[in-house]
Amino acid sequence: MQDQYKELMFRSFKDAMDVVADYNEWAEDAFETQVPVPPQAVPQVAMALYRSRVMAHAGGDGFSVPEFDGRMYE
Repeated sequence: MQDQYKELMFRSFKDAMDVVADYNEWAEDAFETQVPVPPQAVPQVAMALYRSRVMAHAGGDGFSVPEFDGRMYE
């Protein structure tokens, strides 16, 4: 069962990198002043995607995901 959550995390990180890259490309074309999303924001986007996917998999409101505490960088 842990592998399922690991797969969700890896997919969330890949998707977060894609979302940030697509947003930065769009923002470059849409605005005169370029303010790209920094690469340091990718883990936060990935965690948001991961949480929503875990909650959707668990069936909605009855499941809480603990706050991100930075342990993945240790």
